[in-house]
Amino acid sequence: MCGRMEFTLSERMHRALRDTFQIDAAWPEQSEVRPTDQAAFLTRTDTWTLKTGRWGLVPPGMDLQAAKKYATFNARIETVERSKVFKEAFKAGGRCVLPLSAFFEWPNKSKVRIARPDDRPLLAAGLWSRQETEDGSLLSCTVITRPPTEDLTKVHDRMPALLLTQDLDAWLHGPPADAKAIAQSSWRPGLLRTQPAS
Repeated sequence: MCGRMEFTLSERMHRALRDTFQIDAAWPEQSEVRPTDQAAFLTRTDTWTLKTGRWGLVPPGMDLQAAKKYATFNARIETVERSKVFKEAFKAGGRCVLPLSAFFEWPNKSKVRIARPDDRPLLAAGLWSRQETEDGSLLSCTVITRPPTEDLTKVHDRMPALLLTQDLDAWLHGPPADAKAIAQSSWRPGLLRTQPAS
């Protein structure tokens, strides 16, 4: 997945997010979210909580200046358990869900927008972290990526690990092996539409 996503919500998307997460709030919309921008993400203990944080994970023990040297806006699901940057968040309650309206890729140097044709939001598996700094709490997040579904192989060799609503709990609270399996298998071919983007 290239480093661009979109979070602009139609009325139908608003309703779907409200019904799924029981959050009736002002969602922080952005037409194009880039790495290091603020991105919305959701966590859950007893109830769902909407947070925003830097898109580019800053793991425990690493300060922001050090994190800027690394591309931490994507985490490969195949290696997330072994990664020095991501393994602690993956194993220690740092899984989250990032709501999107679309994401972007550049096959053959032409920008395309990838979204659901039924005007429903996308829910991407993610990780998040909180760091205490001299300026207060620093929240950050990353998008989990996986190999593409068959219908996207000509677009890019990676895609966000998108989740169906029925698989959210397994991603957030399942054992690591189950969470990895869900992230790699929840999304099916044929659920997305690719269109030229400006």
